[in-house]
Amino acid sequence: MASSASLPRSAPTSRRGSVSARSSANGSFNVLDLVDRFQTMLRAQERSPCTVKQYGHIARMFLQFAQKPLDEVTLHDLEAFREYLVLQRHYSKNSIYTTVRGLTCLFRSYGFAIADQLEAPRRPERLPRYLTEEEMHRLLDVVRDSPRDSAIVHVLAFCGLRVSELSHLQMEDLEFERNVLHVRSGKGDKDREVVLEDRTRAAIDRYLTNRTLSGESTSRLFPVGSVTIERIVRRAAQNAAIPRRVTPHMLRHTLATALLSRGCDIRFIQKLLGHASVATTQIYTHVDTQALQNAYQRAKPQY
Repeated sequence: MASSASLPRSAPTSRRGSVSARSSANGSFNVLDLVDRFQTMLRAQERSPCTVKQYGHIARMFLQFAQKPLDEVTLHDLEAFREYLVLQRHYSKNSIYTTVRGLTCLFRSYGFAIADQLEAPRRPERLPRYLTEEEMHRLLDVVRDSPRDSAIVHVLAFCGLRVSELSHLQMEDLEFERNVLHVRSGKGDKDREVVLEDRTRAAIDRYLTNRTLSGESTSRLFPVGSVTIERIVRRAAQNAAIPRRVTPHMLRHTLATALLSRGCDIRFIQKLLGHASVATTQIYTHVDTQALQNAYQRAKPQY
Protein backbone atom coordinates (compact mmCIF):
# COMPACT_ATOMS: atom_id res chain seq x y z
CA MET A 1 0.00 0.00 0.00
CA ALA A 2 1.21 3.49 -0.79
CA SER A 3 2.16 6.17 1.69
CA SER A 4 -0.59 8.21 3.32
CA ALA A 5 1.14 11.47 2.33
CA SER A 6 -1.60 12.24 -0.22
CA LEU A 7 -4.38 11.75 2.33
CA PRO A 8 -5.88 14.54 4.46
CA ARG A 9 -3.97 14.66 7.73
CA SER A 10 -5.52 14.86 11.16
CA ALA A 11 -4.76 17.82 13.36
CA PRO A 12 -1.93 17.34 15.88
CA THR A 13 -3.28 15.89 19.11
CA SER A 14 -1.93 14.86 22.47
CA ARG A 15 -1.05 11.19 22.99
CA ARG A 16 -1.80 11.48 26.74
CA GLY A 17 -4.82 9.92 28.41
CA SER A 18 -7.22 7.16 27.45
CA VAL A 19 -8.94 7.29 24.09
CA SER A 20 -12.37 5.98 23.10
CA ALA A 21 -13.82 5.57 19.63
CA ARG A 22 -15.23 9.09 19.93
CA SER A 23 -12.55 11.40 21.27
CA SER A 24 -9.55 11.75 23.53
CA ALA A 25 -9.64 13.11 27.06
CA ASN A 26 -9.15 16.73 25.92
CA GLY A 27 -12.08 16.51 23.50
CA SER A 28 -10.06 16.24 20.28
CA PHE A 29 -10.13 13.30 17.88
CA ASN A 30 -6.88 11.33 18.01
CA VAL A 31 -6.25 8.98 15.09
CA LEU A 32 -2.99 7.51 16.35
CA ASP A 33 -4.31 6.58 19.79
CA LEU A 34 -7.43 4.99 18.32
CA VAL A 35 -5.36 2.91 15.90
CA ASP A 36 -2.93 1.90 18.65
CA ARG A 37 -5.82 0.74 20.81
CA PHE A 38 -7.32 -1.17 17.86
CA GLN A 39 -4.04 -2.99 17.25
CA THR A 40 -3.82 -3.84 20.95
CA MET A 41 -7.29 -5.41 20.70
CA LEU A 42 -6.15 -7.47 17.70
CA ARG A 43 -3.08 -8.72 19.57
CA ALA A 44 -5.28 -9.68 22.53
CA GLN A 45 -7.33 -11.76 20.07
CA GLU A 46 -4.04 -13.45 19.03
CA ARG A 47 -4.31 -12.21 15.46
CA SER A 48 -1.17 -12.71 13.39
CA PRO A 49 1.43 -9.89 13.37
CA CYS A 50 0.73 -9.47 9.65
CA THR A 51 -3.00 -8.93 10.29
CA VAL A 52 -2.30 -6.49 13.13
CA LYS A 53 -0.01 -4.43 10.93
CA GLN A 54 -2.28 -4.58 7.87
CA TYR A 55 -5.53 -3.76 9.68
CA GLY A 56 -3.80 -0.97 11.61
CA HIS A 57 -2.67 0.57 8.33
CA ILE A 58 -6.19 0.32 6.90
CA ALA A 59 -7.68 1.95 10.01
CA ARG A 60 -5.17 4.79 9.94
CA MET A 61 -5.76 5.47 6.22
CA PHE A 62 -9.53 5.55 6.63
CA LEU A 63 -9.53 7.79 9.71
CA GLN A 64 -7.18 10.25 8.03
CA PHE A 65 -9.46 10.20 5.00
CA ALA A 66 -12.74 10.58 6.92
CA GLN A 67 -11.46 13.09 9.49
CA LYS A 68 -14.15 12.16 12.01
CA PRO A 69 -14.54 9.75 14.96
CA LEU A 70 -16.10 6.34 14.39
CA ASP A 71 -19.50 7.16 15.90
CA GLU A 72 -19.98 9.92 13.30
CA VAL A 73 -19.02 7.81 10.26
CA THR A 74 -21.79 7.11 7.75
CA LEU A 75 -22.11 4.48 5.04
CA HIS A 76 -21.53 7.29 2.54
CA ASP A 77 -18.11 7.95 4.14
CA LEU A 78 -17.16 4.30 3.81
CA GLU A 79 -18.30 4.10 0.19
CA ALA A 80 -16.45 7.32 -0.62
CA PHE A 81 -13.26 5.81 0.83
CA ARG A 82 -13.65 2.67 -1.25
CA GLU A 83 -14.27 4.80 -4.35
CA TYR A 84 -11.13 6.80 -3.57
CA LEU A 85 -9.04 3.62 -3.28
CA VAL A 86 -10.34 2.22 -6.57
CA LEU A 87 -10.31 5.36 -8.71
CA GLN A 88 -7.34 7.25 -7.31
CA ARG A 89 -5.15 4.62 -5.70
CA HIS A 90 -6.04 1.89 -8.26
CA TYR A 91 -6.55 -0.85 -5.67
CA SER A 92 -7.19 -4.36 -6.96
CA LYS A 93 -10.22 -6.44 -5.96
CA ASN A 94 -8.04 -8.40 -3.55
CA SER A 95 -6.85 -5.20 -1.87
CA ILE A 96 -10.40 -3.82 -1.63
CA TYR A 97 -11.57 -7.13 -0.15
CA THR A 98 -8.88 -6.93 2.54
CA THR A 99 -9.71 -3.28 3.20
CA VAL A 100 -13.41 -4.04 3.74
CA ARG A 101 -12.49 -6.88 6.10
CA GLY A 102 -10.19 -4.54 8.03
CA LEU A 103 -12.79 -1.78 8.30
CA THR A 104 -15.48 -4.22 9.43
CA CYS A 105 -13.13 -5.49 12.14
CA LEU A 106 -12.28 -1.91 13.21
CA PHE A 107 -15.88 -0.82 13.67
CA ARG A 108 -16.95 -4.06 15.35
CA SER A 109 -14.03 -3.76 17.78
CA TYR A 110 -15.49 -0.45 18.99
CA GLY A 111 -19.09 -1.65 19.03
CA PHE A 112 -20.35 -0.13 15.77
CA ALA A 113 -22.06 -2.04 12.95
CA ILE A 114 -22.05 0.55 10.16
CA ALA A 115 -19.21 -1.18 8.23
CA ASP A 116 -21.26 -4.39 8.06
CA GLN A 117 -23.24 -2.69 5.30
CA LEU A 118 -20.11 -2.21 3.17
CA GLU A 119 -20.11 -4.92 0.51
CA ALA A 120 -16.81 -6.65 -0.22
CA PRO A 121 -16.04 -7.58 -3.85
CA ARG A 122 -15.65 -11.19 -4.89
CA ARG A 123 -11.97 -12.00 -5.06
CA PRO A 124 -10.73 -13.37 -8.39
CA GLU A 125 -9.72 -17.02 -8.22
CA ARG A 126 -6.19 -17.17 -9.55
CA LEU A 127 -4.30 -20.39 -9.96
CA PRO A 128 -1.36 -20.70 -7.57
CA ARG A 129 2.12 -20.27 -9.02
CA TYR A 130 4.57 -23.12 -8.46
CA LEU A 131 7.98 -24.43 -9.52
CA THR A 132 8.71 -27.51 -11.56
CA GLU A 133 10.48 -30.38 -9.84
CA GLU A 134 13.60 -29.62 -11.87
CA GLU A 135 13.55 -26.01 -10.67
CA MET A 136 13.09 -27.19 -7.08
CA HIS A 137 16.09 -29.48 -7.46
CA ARG A 138 18.21 -26.49 -8.55
CA LEU A 139 16.87 -24.36 -5.72
CA LEU A 140 17.81 -26.95 -3.10
CA ASP A 141 21.20 -27.44 -4.73
CA VAL A 142 22.25 -23.78 -4.53
CA VAL A 143 21.64 -23.54 -0.76
CA ARG A 144 23.51 -26.74 0.14
CA ASP A 145 26.59 -24.84 1.41
CA SER A 146 24.57 -22.89 3.99
CA PRO A 147 23.24 -25.18 6.76
CA ARG A 148 20.67 -22.60 7.89
CA ASP A 149 19.39 -21.67 4.43
CA SER A 150 19.33 -25.32 3.36
CA ALA A 151 17.28 -26.31 6.41
CA ILE A 152 14.83 -23.44 5.88
CA VAL A 153 14.31 -24.22 2.19
CA HIS A 154 13.91 -27.94 2.91
CA VAL A 155 11.22 -27.27 5.54
CA LEU A 156 9.37 -24.96 3.15
CA ALA A 157 9.72 -27.37 0.23
CA PHE A 158 8.86 -30.65 1.96
CA CYS A 159 6.65 -29.60 4.90
CA GLY A 160 4.59 -26.88 3.21
CA LEU A 161 4.77 -24.39 6.07
CA ARG A 162 3.68 -20.78 5.83
CA VAL A 163 6.38 -18.18 6.51
CA SER A 164 4.81 -17.15 9.82
CA GLU A 165 4.60 -20.80 10.90
CA LEU A 166 8.25 -21.43 10.09
CA SER A 167 9.52 -18.32 11.87
CA HIS A 168 7.61 -19.26 15.05
CA LEU A 169 8.85 -22.86 15.27
CA GLN A 170 10.38 -23.78 18.60
CA MET A 171 13.02 -26.42 19.30
CA GLU A 172 10.42 -28.40 21.23
CA ASP A 173 8.28 -28.62 18.07
CA LEU A 174 10.77 -31.14 16.64
CA GLU A 175 9.90 -34.76 17.38
CA PHE A 176 12.62 -36.86 15.82
CA GLU A 177 11.34 -40.09 17.42
CA ARG A 178 8.23 -39.97 15.21
CA ASN A 179 9.78 -37.89 12.40
CA VAL A 180 7.16 -35.15 12.71
CA LEU A 181 7.20 -31.40 13.10
CA HIS A 182 4.53 -29.78 15.26
CA VAL A 183 3.02 -26.58 13.86
CA ARG A 184 1.48 -24.66 16.76
CA SER A 185 -1.31 -22.11 16.30
CA GLY A 186 -1.22 -22.03 12.53
CA LYS A 187 -3.72 -20.10 10.45
CA GLY A 188 -7.10 -20.20 12.19
CA ASP A 189 -5.26 -20.91 15.47
CA LYS A 190 -5.03 -24.62 14.62
CA ASP A 191 -2.25 -27.06 15.52
CA ARG A 192 -1.13 -29.77 13.13
CA GLU A 193 1.67 -32.24 12.52
CA VAL A 194 3.70 -32.47 9.33
CA VAL A 195 6.01 -35.24 8.17
CA LEU A 196 9.79 -34.85 8.46
CA GLU A 197 11.07 -36.83 5.50
CA ASP A 198 14.68 -38.02 5.46
CA ARG A 199 16.29 -35.17 3.50
CA THR A 200 14.58 -32.51 5.58
CA ARG A 201 15.57 -34.20 8.81
CA ALA A 202 19.17 -34.47 7.60
CA ALA A 203 19.19 -30.76 6.69
CA ILE A 204 17.85 -29.83 10.14
CA ASP A 205 20.38 -32.11 11.85
CA ARG A 206 23.25 -30.47 10.00
CA TYR A 207 21.94 -26.99 10.79
CA LEU A 208 21.53 -27.76 14.51
CA THR A 209 25.01 -29.30 14.71
CA ASN A 210 26.48 -26.22 13.08
CA ARG A 211 24.52 -23.97 15.44
CA THR A 212 25.78 -25.87 18.50
CA LEU A 213 29.39 -25.60 17.32
CA SER A 214 28.98 -21.85 16.86
CA GLY A 215 27.69 -21.48 20.42
CA GLU A 216 24.29 -20.16 19.40
CA SER A 217 21.55 -20.91 21.91
CA THR A 218 17.88 -20.05 21.40
CA SER A 219 14.54 -21.71 21.92
CA ARG A 220 13.46 -20.89 18.35
CA LEU A 221 14.36 -23.37 15.64
CA PHE A 222 15.00 -20.61 13.11
CA PRO A 223 15.56 -17.28 14.90
CA VAL A 224 14.82 -15.18 11.81
CA GLY A 225 11.85 -13.10 10.68
CA SER A 226 9.64 -13.36 7.64
CA VAL A 227 11.60 -10.74 5.69
CA THR A 228 14.82 -12.75 6.11
CA ILE A 229 13.10 -15.96 5.01
CA GLU A 230 11.71 -14.26 1.91
CA ARG A 231 15.17 -12.87 1.13
CA ILE A 232 16.76 -16.33 1.47
CA VAL A 233 14.28 -17.84 -1.00
CA ARG A 234 14.52 -14.96 -3.44
CA ARG A 235 18.33 -15.04 -3.45
CA ALA A 236 18.35 -18.82 -3.88
CA ALA A 237 16.00 -18.56 -6.86
CA GLN A 238 18.26 -15.98 -8.48
CA ASN A 239 21.32 -18.18 -7.94
CA ALA A 240 19.39 -21.12 -9.38
CA ALA A 241 18.65 -19.07 -12.52
CA ILE A 242 14.90 -19.31 -12.08
CA PRO A 243 13.63 -16.48 -14.30
CA ARG A 244 10.73 -15.24 -12.18
CA ARG A 245 10.06 -13.95 -8.69
CA VAL A 246 9.97 -16.85 -6.23
CA THR A 247 8.39 -16.53 -2.77
CA PRO A 248 8.26 -18.95 0.18
CA HIS A 249 4.54 -19.42 -0.46
CA MET A 250 5.33 -20.68 -3.96
CA LEU A 251 7.22 -23.58 -2.34
CA ARG A 252 4.07 -24.45 -0.41
CA HIS A 253 2.12 -24.45 -3.69
CA THR A 254 4.87 -26.51 -5.31
CA LEU A 255 4.66 -29.21 -2.64
CA ALA A 256 0.87 -29.48 -2.94
CA THR A 257 1.03 -29.65 -6.74
CA ALA A 258 3.79 -32.27 -6.72
CA LEU A 259 1.98 -34.45 -4.16
CA LEU A 260 -1.26 -34.30 -6.14
CA SER A 261 0.45 -35.11 -9.43
CA ARG A 262 1.98 -38.21 -7.81
CA GLY A 263 -1.41 -39.49 -6.70
CA CYS A 264 -1.50 -38.31 -3.08
CA ASP A 265 -5.00 -38.22 -1.56
CA ILE A 266 -6.27 -34.65 -1.53
CA ARG A 267 -7.47 -35.06 2.06
CA PHE A 268 -3.91 -35.75 3.18
CA ILE A 269 -2.73 -32.64 1.34
CA GLN A 270 -5.48 -30.66 3.09
CA LYS A 271 -4.27 -31.88 6.49
CA LEU A 272 -0.62 -31.30 5.64
CA LEU A 273 -1.22 -27.69 4.54
CA GLY A 274 -3.62 -26.92 7.39
CA HIS A 275 -6.57 -25.97 5.18
CA ALA A 276 -9.87 -25.67 7.05
CA SER A 277 -11.80 -26.99 4.04
CA VAL A 278 -10.90 -29.40 1.28
CA ALA A 279 -12.47 -26.87 -1.09
CA THR A 280 -9.38 -24.69 -0.56
CA THR A 281 -7.09 -27.60 -1.43
CA GLN A 282 -9.05 -28.48 -4.56
CA ILE A 283 -7.60 -25.49 -6.41
CA TYR A 284 -4.49 -27.61 -6.97
CA THR A 285 -6.51 -30.02 -9.09
CA HIS A 286 -6.71 -27.20 -11.67
CA VAL A 287 -2.95 -26.65 -11.57
CA ASP A 288 -1.79 -30.13 -12.50
CA THR A 289 -2.20 -29.73 -16.26
CA GLN A 290 -0.17 -32.85 -17.06
CA ALA A 291 -2.53 -35.02 -15.04
CA LEU A 292 -5.45 -33.31 -16.79
CA GLN A 293 -3.94 -34.06 -20.18
CA ASN A 294 -3.28 -37.69 -19.25
CA ALA A 295 -6.82 -38.14 -17.98
CA TYR A 296 -8.22 -36.58 -21.13
CA GLN A 297 -6.10 -38.80 -23.39
CA ARG A 298 -7.38 -41.89 -21.54
CA ALA A 299 -11.02 -40.87 -21.66
CA LYS A 300 -11.42 -38.80 -24.84
CA PRO A 301 -14.19 -40.01 -27.17
CA GLN A 302 -13.29 -41.73 -30.43
CA TYR A 303 -15.52 -39.82 -32.84
